[in-house]
Amino acid sequence: LLGGSALRAARRAEAALHRRIGAFFGPYDVVLAPTTAMPPPRIGAFGALGGMATDRAVIAACPYAWPWNVLGWPGVNVPAGFTGSGLPVGAQLLGPADSEPLLVSLAAQLEAELRWHERWPPRHRAEPATTG
Repeated sequence: LLGGSALRAARRAEAALHRRIGAFFGPYDVVLAPTTAMPPPRIGAFGALGGMATDRAVIAACPYAWPWNVLGWPGVNVPAGFTGSGLPVGAQLLGPADSEPLLVSLAAQLEAELRWHERWPPRHRAEPATTG
């Protein structure tokens, strides 16, 4: 599906896209962006979907992450809290080429300051089973 002219066109556009994204980091060291556009889906939400439908659903859920990943630019996902119903959400720290040490260091500083290991979503107790 990704061979031939489609692949050649994507490869031709790659250098220009790298320059365009790279230029963005002239005045910035790191960009903070959401990881997803919506709360985590329920377990099994994509189970009945085919391959293309799953890809479309994931792209819709994560519109900020996939372009970065496709271009191969460094990024690290960090905890960003919980939804009102207690589901975890994340944020991305995105950097220019070769900024992995900076991003990992920044994530470690955030972890030490915000003490993520002490934060847990509220526990939801399962309703007791009833017998009939």
